[in-house]
Amino acid sequence: MKRIYVLLPVLVLTLFSFACGVVRTSPFGEKSLILIPTSEEVALGRATARQVESRSVMCKDPVINNYVNWVGQKIAAVSGRYDITYHYKVIESPELNAFSLPGGWVYVYTGLLKHLKNEADLAFVLGHETGHIVGRHAIRRLQVIYGINFLLSLTLGGKEVSQTELEVIKVLYQIVLAGYSRKEEMEADEMGAYFTGKAGWNPVASIETLEILDKLMKFKPSGITELFMDHPTNQKRIRNLNRWIRTFPKKWLKNPFNEERYREKVLRRLNGDTERGEKSNRGRGRSIKTAGREA
Repeated sequence: MKRIYVLLPVLVLTLFSFACGVVRTSPFGEKSLILIPTSEEVALGRATARQVESRSVMCKDPVINNYVNWVGQKIAAVSGRYDITYHYKVIESPELNAFSLPGGWVYVYTGLLKHLKNEADLAFVLGHETGHIVGRHAIRRLQVIYGINFLLSLTLGGKEVSQTELEVIKVLYQIVLAGYSRKEEMEADEMGAYFTGKAGWNPVASIETLEILDKLMKFKPSGITELFMDHPTNQKRIRNLNRWIRTFPKKWLKNPFNEERYREKVLRRLNGDTERGEKSNRGRGRSIKTAGREA
């Protein structure tokens, strides 16, 4: 009997921890045990974002930056996770990549933006990365690697971080750049396509985007090689999305892709067409005035 009384507080504390730490980690009802509070998650993301932005060449074009953030905020508005502020930013780099950090930071490379075809493709990319944040994928990995108590001991309050904290940031950065497990990537794909459709774009763009990436990939694993990969192949992701999209509301499949707006806000600016067009227009304007005077 005494043993029961001794174990009861431990059992109550354990149940309390589970009750407090079980949070929704997808718009489809899945829940996970997350014992790192949101404030700590945001602090870790903010500290890592500082490191990323200090070492990267950030896009300076306000039109592209504002446009990407606008699309991202529309995705965030339907993500179902509203306890954080989302930041969508662009890095100048030829890499075909995008990644997200815990607490709401999403980065996309200009190298990837140049190969996307439309606004819906961009929405899926940002939706996929937002899905990693909603799913707390990076935080769940860090909990396993370092343990709850260690992560809770990190301060991350100011601009200066300790050597230990820098090591954690380094590991986090490696996690988000190297990619996640097959299950996590599939989850992020599903959430990305869902957010795309719910926010008003055509979710078929998710398949289009992966097909673009698949064509650009030089190494395409198959057979025995694929068995030893943590990351799912693009073909498997495409097949999964084809099945997943069939469960979406049919009206979503009539949503627009918005090719022209993407071309105007991103592609023309990255390729320098806007600058050439403006010079050409200025030249034509002078010619017209001269002709008018001659007349």
